[in-house]
Amino acid sequence: MTELKKKIVVIEDEADILELLNMVLTNAGYDVFLCDNGRNAIDLISKVRPHLVILDVMLPGFDGQAIVKAMSESDDLVETTVLITSALEESRKMFISYPQVRDFCIKPFRTSGLLQKVRELMGDAQSA
Repeated sequence: MTELKKKIVVIEDEADILELLNMVLTNAGYDVFLCDNGRNAIDLISKVRPHLVILDVMLPGFDGQAIVKAMSESDDLVETTVLITSALEESRKMFISYPQVRDFCIKPFRTSGLLQKVRELMGDAQSA
């Protein structure tokens, strides 16, 4: 029996970062779903029911904080783990009151560092 791949939704409006994360996460063995705006994010998250959401803060439509707020108000999504990506360290403060936001990655980031955070959040961290 084949083990199901763990699902990750990536919400990012910069096409090159979206494609890079898709490649890195797919190569790491995850099932990746992409969204390039805040308007469609909650629908995609609700449909996919991912293990992890990688979420940019600045997005067209709804920003990252509005998406996390909506997730926190949904019985189906309140437990979904979120990893925030942002170019602004200060935006970390926006997410303090949301326990599902479990980590933060400042842009520009190294893909190896982001992948390590993803593995830790997914319980897939390699033991040294």
